[in-house]
Amino acid sequence: MKNVLLLSGKENSSRLFLGEAKRVAETRHVALAFTASTVDDLTADMLAEQDLVLLAPQAADLVETAALHTQVPTALIPNDVYGWLNGQALVKFACKQLDLAPMPA
Repeated sequence: MKNVLLLSGKENSSRLFLGEAKRVAETRHVALAFTASTVDDLTADMLAEQDLVLLAPQAADLVETAALHTQVPTALIPNDVYGWLNGQALVKFACKQLDLAPMPA
């Protein structure tokens, strides 16, 4: 199981996405465990437990900051995936970032 953190700016918009991503991963039997946090609530311990950090588009300025403070791979969620709260596309994107097998159809 790979841990994936959805990270947003000051508002916790990533929590809206969290339920859908969890549902898709569970129903498609993809070994991803999603959690969400804001930058303000992020702790070093929380970050240390992650295999991937996915940043909300509005948090694009945090990519360099997050990458500097961790060895965890960090990627920006594409606008079209985030804007539509497309859980299926998010799970596919996370799989690609982690070099996991493609999500079953």
